Amino acid sequence: MNEIRYTLMNKNRAVLDFLYDADTHRVVKILDIYDLAYAPPAIIDIRGKATRAGLDGWWHGRAIPASRAQIQSLLSELNISSTLALAEKNFGLSLSDRYWINDPEQPQTWDAINFFDNDFTDDLGLLTLGQASSNGNPNLMSPNSTVGGDLNKKWTIVNGTRMLVKSGTGFINQEVYNEVIATHLHQRLLKAGDYIPYTLHQENRRTYCACPNMLCEDEELIPALHIIRSRKQSNSQSDYQFLISCFENLGLKDVETYLSKMLACDFILGNFDRHYQNFGVIRNVETLEYTRFAPIFDTGNSLWCLAESLDTLQDFSYIAKPFGRNGLSPERQLRLLSNFEWFDPTKLTGFTDEVTEILALNPNMPSVRITKIIAGVTRQIEHILKFIAM
Repeated sequence: MNEIRYTLMNKNRAVLDFLYDADTHRVVKILDIYDLAYAPPAIIDIRGKATRAGLDGWWHGRAIPASRAQIQSLLSELNISSTLALAEKNFGLSLSDRYWINDPEQPQTWDAINFFDNDFTDDLGLLTLGQASSNGNPNLMSPNSTVGGDLNKKWTIVNGTRMLVKSGTGFINQEVYNEVIATHLHQRLLKAGDYIPYTLHQENRRTYCACPNMLCEDEELIPALHIIRSRKQSNSQSDYQFLISCFENLGLKDVETYLSKMLACDFILGNFDRHYQNFGVIRNVETLEYTRFAPIFDTGNSLWCLAESLDTLQDFSYIAKPFGRNGLSPERQLRLLSNFEWFDPTKLTGFTDEVTEILALNPNMPSVRITKIIAGVTRQIEHILKFIAM
């Protein structure tokens, strides 16, 4: 067993020491605890204690998922056995928070290694995006070892800005265009800080979408999943009520308005993948104050992008997340929502024309499919307008 003692850090603060098996990439046990207040909420149980299982699960969730397309070719090219080995080489550093692992025998400093302030090459990013690396000896020091999700993606630096570049799937590559469409909807209905804007991004003769990092100085993104797992849900609470209470207990205001904005826009777009890990809250890592909700992001799995054909109404059906054991019908989820004072129906005028224009930019998108998607969006808009008018 190749055991290493690591210190889990939050920026410049030591959180705890743990023993790690570098052969199996598992946390063996927690050794010393210094300041749990600065720990990732995901490692804290409902008793307020840090657990080995929680730390191990958080660490494994930090690596590139094994389910991502072309992951085996990436591992083969780098001659490593696990994406966790990549995270180890990069101290577990991310551009979604300020956590990292330090080796007390070869200590590093946050200022010297973090990717918010220090540049990084595109070598690993090309591989994680599914592109062939042109460098026979790639520089692996990059935040791309800790980018989650099943779609190929990478962090890159564009004119000094950290940008997340994301691919779609299959020949049609529709998810990329869906993100841009979602941005246009959000621009119409919401305030600028309510969402992250996506734009089309051309690279190596392929079209991607890209968005800037949502975090300001000293901020971290905490997914909703990590919030609800450390709290106990009463038998009298629905999943929706429980989530509201969890957010309110963090000191956040207007929770139902936030959920109304996100899920109403998801309804219009037919988003079938709004799960507990792609929305959440922002915390200041210095003050530990929960300052705001995370702006809406990751809306690519929408507009019936996985449907092979859209010939019948059944082809447009989907299960809405995140509430309920197996999700809910979109209409039932919509009925959970309240606080629609923000919703101005007149701002939807011309939106379907924008959807048509953006989808038509996709050279692989058949015009007949665009027409069917527009019909679906039109039905969603008609339904939500009737619901709000009730």
